[in-house]
Amino acid sequence: MPLVRTIALGVLTAIAVIGCDAGPGPTASAGPAASGPVPRATSDADRSAPADPGQVLVDQLGGPWRVNPIIVDDAHVAIVSDACAAAAREKLGEVEADLPTALVDARGEHLVIVIMADDLNAIECLAHLDATNASATVDSVDRLSATAVAPVDRTAITIASVVHEADRPGGRTVAFGRVGPQAADAKVGFGDNTVDVASKAEGWWAIWWPGVARANSFAATDNHDIAVGRAHPPSGEVEARVLPAAWWLDPNAVAPTAAATEIHALVLESACVGGKSPEGRIEPPTIEPADASVTVTFEIRRLAGEGDCVGNTPFPVVISLPEPLGKRTLLDGSETPPREAGKPPSG
Repeated sequence: MPLVRTIALGVLTAIAVIGCDAGPGPTASAGPAASGPVPRATSDADRSAPADPGQVLVDQLGGPWRVNPIIVDDAHVAIVSDACAAAAREKLGEVEADLPTALVDARGEHLVIVIMADDLNAIECLAHLDATNASATVDSVDRLSATAVAPVDRTAITIASVVHEADRPGGRTVAFGRVGPQAADAKVGFGDNTVDVASKAEGWWAIWWPGVARANSFAATDNHDIAVGRAHPPSGEVEARVLPAAWWLDPNAVAPTAAATEIHALVLESACVGGKSPEGRIEPPTIEPADASVTVTFEIRRLAGEGDCVGNTPFPVVISLPEPLGKRTLLDGSETPPREAGKPPSG
């Protein structure tokens, strides 16, 4: 039976206004760049135009950071995609491991951003190539928020993620989002009047730049380099990565009957967030009805940065079922195999 995505009542979803288009998006939080401008660390950048794959490709992949993305050949796309799929299989599951590669962004220093996605699911994979660019090691692979990476039409552009990574000297900023099919390019501008070109493919854009300088413009452009879509730049980091969250029936609510289509539940975030509420970061649950059970899986968008592990408080939600519960058992899909949701998880 097909998966059903439904919005849980009482769960707020963040909305980002993109130019004249509105669409769902993730929650921004103030980061280090919000306190003032940070100089761009791009003095040694390669500012040459994009080059077709060829004999110089290997030198480009391991060379200095480039303003323009490297057009990666099929062999290196396969290398990084296979590494990301293997990591996704181990950490996330078979569904994520089998996702097709939508976009590969490479712009030097052996660092690669890979987006793998279909119509329902998407993951971000950060990897680096070895010194010979013959093999890849995955640094992180994460499932992405369905609301944050919803596709857009025409020339619209959205910002799904802007995150600071400490995987190179001086750090870097990794950003990606969605862009409409009628846009020719996606570009990121900065306060020093420089503009970086993002990789763009299959309705996605992605880019990274050295340091933590805040971008002041995100634009979709046409073939004449005229901005035809804009997204409001966030004041700090923005997260699109999600983690599964345990849930169980609210013991203070009336127990669901066979006719019930609304289930009162509690959701518990697993990440260390300093005790902050998950309100506004809870994704619409995935609901899988079967003959003997209904499996409900919650995910929560991560908070940017690191938080203290002081313990999280269960958050009340209402699950809207697509049909009456009947005599079926409610299961929490955050575990494998799914756990009966009548009581909280042990531990």
